[in-house]
Amino acid sequence: MAKRLRTLADAGTAIRFVHGNRDFLVGEAYCRRAGMGLVRQPRTIDLYGTPTVILHGDSLCLLDRAYQRYRARVSDPEWQRRMLARPVWFRRGIATMLRGASRFFNRSKESPVLDVTAEAVAALFRESGAARMIHGHTHRPNRHRHTVDGVERERIVLGDWYEQGSVLVATPEAIELQSLARD
Repeated sequence: MAKRLRTLADAGTAIRFVHGNRDFLVGEAYCRRAGMGLVRQPRTIDLYGTPTVILHGDSLCLLDRAYQRYRARVSDPEWQRRMLARPVWFRRGIATMLRGASRFFNRSKESPVLDVTAEAVAALFRESGAARMIHGHTHRPNRHRHTVDGVERERIVLGDWYEQGSVLVATPEAIELQSLARD
């Protein structure tokens, strides 16, 4: 995959990588090899004149306490170092186990537990100064309006790639969340 991404980057396409909850071990070395820039989260950018904060979104799901404990553990540099020292077959087995556990436990959780909290969203809007937020993780593609400190703001949620895909097309004139059917 790194070679394909490098070919795309070498052809002039800027590629940025945002860690998700299953690819937390992707590091600077891989990103360099693939021609990608690693995005530190949250990251505020100027998107055609609109301050926009970009992040995976899992840090906003504060009611999912079990996931937040998992997130703290896998984000720990010492834990990551120990995991990367293990053989690839072992790491793949752990990844498969974690995916299965995630599917199992998330089936029994109430929808609000798996979603972002209004407090976390408002706090990030305040902290970043952004007018727009773009994230994934909850897999509920939509555009949301928020009023934070009397200011209208927008939160755009990208979907997953299991059942359908979603892309965000941004131009100087408009920003559009598009849904892509899986073939």
